[in-house]
Amino acid sequence: KMKKVEYRRQARAHKRGKMRRRFVLGTFCIAIITMASVSVSGLAQAFTEPVEEGNAVTGSALTEPEKAQANAIFTEPSPLAVPSPEPAPEEAPEDGALPASEAVEESYFDDAVFIGDSRTEGLITGTGLYNAVSYTHKGLMVDTVFTELIVNRGGVWISAMEALKYIDFSKVYVMFGINETGWPYNDVFIEKYGRIIDTIKEINPNAIIYVQQIIPVSESVSSSHSYIKNSKIEEFNRLIRDMAEEKQVCLLNPGSALCGGENFLPSEAALDGIHLNREYCALWLDYLKTHTYRQ
Repeated sequence: KMKKVEYRRQARAHKRGKMRRRFVLGTFCIAIITMASVSVSGLAQAFTEPVEEGNAVTGSALTEPEKAQANAIFTEPSPLAVPSPEPAPEEAPEDGALPASEAVEESYFDDAVFIGDSRTEGLITGTGLYNAVSYTHKGLMVDTVFTELIVNRGGVWISAMEALKYIDFSKVYVMFGINETGWPYNDVFIEKYGRIIDTIKEINPNAIIYVQQIIPVSESVSSSHSYIKNSKIEEFNRLIRDMAEEKQVCLLNPGSALCGGENFLPSEAALDGIHLNREYCALWLDYLKTHTYRQ
């Protein structure tokens, strides 16, 4: 009987011990799960919130670049933050002429030489552009520019092309063609024009050479003159454009700033329909100021 009582007592004690072990084990597991949950939550917060003022490792304050870098790492960029496209560079006109550029002062022409006929002569006198050297003459052409004695140098008359050898310059503006429209052979005109460009390059290889296309004439002149026709001027201008490309010089088209949509010189621009008045000479000069070569 005593053995049975002792057996029951030991069984109850064993049962109570087993229950205590289960309680302790359960409590321990709950504690582990709670701690793990807190750790994961804190880690997630660390990767979603931007870095605050302090440095978590050293306790020192972050600099502005460090904060920007940290925020960039832990923050996804906005889908709307798309960089604006850069403005496209201004395209050159279809005729191959220089595109418009920022206007220069008249001092830009201090070291420039203008070579041409009476139209260029009118540009200089009509605008007062006397700071530039002017080798111009009425009726001057692509062949006579080498032979006609129009420049007085120390009492000796020499040609415009010869005179270039004795001056300092860094820019040359050339316009010919209005007087040559009566020539029967276009290839002769452009061949002699090319010789002018080659000679300028030989005299000063570093000079910027501006070749100006021929300014059209008025509709009245084009329809009545014996040889000055806008159709012929257009032919010459195509040859001049091709020559400028071949010789690698700057092409200008002042007529684009002076003529209307039908490419006629306005009747009010010139008393004779050919030589520009002061107002239109000023427009011509404005075009030259806003079409310069930028190295």
